[in-house]
Amino acid sequence: MVPGSIRIGWRAWTSSLGVLGRSPAYVIVLAAILALWSLAGYQWLWLPESSAWVLALALVWLLAMAILALAALAGTAVSVSTVAAGTDARLRLRRILSFDKKGLRRATIAALIGLLIFLALDALFGWINNHALNAASFLTFQTQHPVSYVLIGKLLWVIEAMIWIAGAGFLMIWLLASPRSSQTALRGTARGSARWFGLIVFLTGVLAVGIFGGLAWSAATWHPQVKPGAWDYAQLVIRTGAALLLITLGWLFWMLALARLLESVRGRAASSPQT
Repeated sequence: MVPGSIRIGWRAWTSSLGVLGRSPAYVIVLAAILALWSLAGYQWLWLPESSAWVLALALVWLLAMAILALAALAGTAVSVSTVAAGTDARLRLRRILSFDKKGLRRATIAALIGLLIFLALDALFGWINNHALNAASFLTFQTQHPVSYVLIGKLLWVIEAMIWIAGAGFLMIWLLASPRSSQTALRGTARGSARWFGLIVFLTGVLAVGIFGGLAWSAATWHPQVKPGAWDYAQLVIRTGAALLLITLGWLFWMLALARLLESVRGRAASSPQT
């Protein structure tokens, strides 16, 4: 089961990279939208609370940013689903934003569910992290060897990251699956694909976050020694642009691979005998 699942995952990963290689314009435009959205969010934080009109402007600004984010999320889901289904060989710019009511509704529900899960897990993990010192003291007393609370904190961080990745992956699976295809996918998963499907969904998230996220973090935190002035601003722009581009690539790779996996489940469900 595991070797076969790794083979399916490998096909999904390599085909996703191939699609990204054929869609440079889509990647660059989506990264530019992310940059403009981040800049708009930064400017929104600096809006003064001087009058009711400014507060109303801040509210409208926030709603516009939320709608743009949901449109980009819905458009990405439509784009990668179309490619995974074989309708297109690359991601099309005309689908980069989607204002379809059903797509926006599904993206809104996914975003709200993700926000609620984030708040709940953040509170839980915060409580656990606050007891890292107590856990280190308990382990030191039980083993009679010094156990650093820093080590406990790092272990908890790894566990939390794995939970975040798994939760985000399955939430994206729900977003990518249309109501009709999700029923087919769930039936196929229930008939024996649950183990390999869950494994590859998790590994796909680890690859996307570990490789693309790690490279984006390295680019964002790299501080080369350059002359003050224009060169300093240039290296900041280059590092920020590279980080945004890598984040966009990782996001698209993650969703493309998950969409390919959904198609694999649908194909297995369709080819299996009906009972």
